[in-house]
Amino acid sequence: MILAVLASDTQKKEIAASAFFQKHEVVFSENISLWLHHTADAYIDFGFAPSAEKIEKLTKLLPRPILINAVTETLNDIHPDFIRFNGWPGFLKGKYLEAAANNESQSVAGALFRDQILFVKDEPGFVSARIVSMIINEAYFTLEAGTSTKEEIDIAMKLGTGYPFGPFEWGEKIGLWRVSELLLKLSIGNPAYELAQTLINVPNSGM
Repeated sequence: MILAVLASDTQKKEIAASAFFQKHEVVFSENISLWLHHTADAYIDFGFAPSAEKIEKLTKLLPRPILINAVTETLNDIHPDFIRFNGWPGFLKGKYLEAAANNESQSVAGALFRDQILFVKDEPGFVSARIVSMIINEAYFTLEAGTSTKEEIDIAMKLGTGYPFGPFEWGEKIGLWRVSELLLKLSIGNPAYELAQTLINVPNSGM
């Protein structure tokens, strides 16, 4: 299967090491305009930003599967026929993509990718990003309370849970601005997602 992919240099390195992408022929593109003349089986945008212009360009590629890296925004915010997936840094190591889509898009993607996509409810953060973000947030609450240091908390989490990264390592890898953005959206009307002081107003690095 041919996948047309739009990604940064950093994302290309993760893609090259991903079991999911290793099963397909990946063709990297410089911009979405080139996709209109590309005969790919599916299109994957790792640099998706929910602008009207980008959504319009991607819509022209339907009904072929359009996969967008959109962890915080839901399909209701973007386009009902797209497939959103978790492309946060560090989340591509497994053989599955965590994604959300409507029933028709799930059926089309399922026929193409078979058991390579794990579909979950179309909610901000999916499952994995929401859990990891909450762990990072709690780690910052613990740090702000003076309970322990970043290094000690990271070591304790890795040794105690077998996680590949400690919460501060995760935060650095993902980008704290992404974590902050997700938790801020989840916190609307739900105090359980209140942000630690350190994560409030974290600048968007754009990476």
